[in-house]
Amino acid sequence: MPIRALTIDFWNTIVVARTGGERRQQQRFEQLRRVVQQHRPDASDDLITDAYRTAVDRFDHSWREQQHTPRTSDLVAVIWETLGFDVEDAVHRETVRVFEEGLLHGSPDFAEGLEDALAWAAGRYPLGIISDTMFSPGRVIRQLLDARGVRQHFQSFVFSDETGFSKPDVRAFEQAAQGLGVAPSELAHIGDLRRTDVAGARTADAGAILFTGVRTDDDPAPEPDVILSCWRDLPDVLARLG
Repeated sequence: MPIRALTIDFWNTIVVARTGGERRQQQRFEQLRRVVQQHRPDASDDLITDAYRTAVDRFDHSWREQQHTPRTSDLVAVIWETLGFDVEDAVHRETVRVFEEGLLHGSPDFAEGLEDALAWAAGRYPLGIISDTMFSPGRVIRQLLDARGVRQHFQSFVFSDETGFSKPDVRAFEQAAQGLGVAPSELAHIGDLRRTDVAGARTADAGAILFTGVRTDDDPAPEPDVILSCWRDLPDVLARLG
């Protein structure tokens, strides 16, 4: 079938994840340190870091093995559990807010050429985002896209914290297709990970475009239909895929 709509991954496809990351990490760690000092004044930064890594490991296991991404509230609760104390509900909620909204204070850069490519594509296809989320939920990603002037290009958003499932679950692609008014087989999906983006698109019988403009995925399979190495090549890549 011809391509009638496009879906795009967020991390390392629309934005460069490493940019702004240090600011996001610092803000989150400072919030943890403030809370921990009230409960365990003797706790070292290394202990806090280990608890944080335990939460990240919990996320990775669920994401990779269960096609589900824990919400920020659940991950922060893992940190308190690992440190061995309970916090007040208000303190927990504030910590979750700081973790989630870190994306707005440590805003990542767009991938090179992204804005021009979106403007070109939005004039030809309905566009959607399919993104697995960790600490930055869909509501905050929408705020970032709005603040950066590109949210209006998208008609459909599928975020794993809102749906309860993550790529490569075929339901992510089916839901995006429904929101764009097309069949899944009429989608072309652009993303940077073979395991989630390419595999999910193939399961949905959608076109699979591997984006390598930010990072190179070393997984040997599955293979995409085409590779997009930079956003300025999008018209040519779609022409080849079509």
